[in-house]
Amino acid sequence: MPDDLREARFTELFDAHREAVRAYLWRRDPELADDVTAETFLVCWRRLDAVPREPLPWLLGVARNIRLNQRRGDVRRARLELRLRAEPAAPDDPAATVGERDAVHAALRNLDERDREVLLLTAWERLSRDEIAEVLGCTRANVAVRLLRARRRLARELAVAETPAGGSTLFSHGGLS
Repeated sequence: MPDDLREARFTELFDAHREAVRAYLWRRDPELADDVTAETFLVCWRRLDAVPREPLPWLLGVARNIRLNQRRGDVRRARLELRLRAEPAAPDDPAATVGERDAVHAALRNLDERDREVLLLTAWERLSRDEIAEVLGCTRANVAVRLLRARRRLARELAVAETPAGGSTLFSHGGLS
């Protein structure tokens, strides 16, 4: 199908069914409604040739699957977080004390995914900037800039958090500096 026809077909589908898809999602999970609606129409665009004549049931099925996948991911992350909290700190854990580890985990949770990922690839996976660039699909220079900014944001988050009296920070252990 030529690009102009694809675009017209998608626009027609989007205009006709966006509100119905969003309403379906809103009734089930208002928090995710906008994000899942957007992702649903991204799938629609990518699989435009697979959209049937009656698109609404197909779109609702896509939206349902995306929503359920996101919820399963949330459950997996929550279980992992509980498991990590229950594990003793590893000897080479940059946040070796329990209080410090909890403060670091809380600060990391407050960062956006991009910042968290570049920091964790550095501190926990111990990857070089070249290796991180490969993982993230960007340049080494971009990694350096992202890492600098992420460290600053983490430092701000840790400064806000209350630290134990006389306790050291993650930066004094060299884990993220």
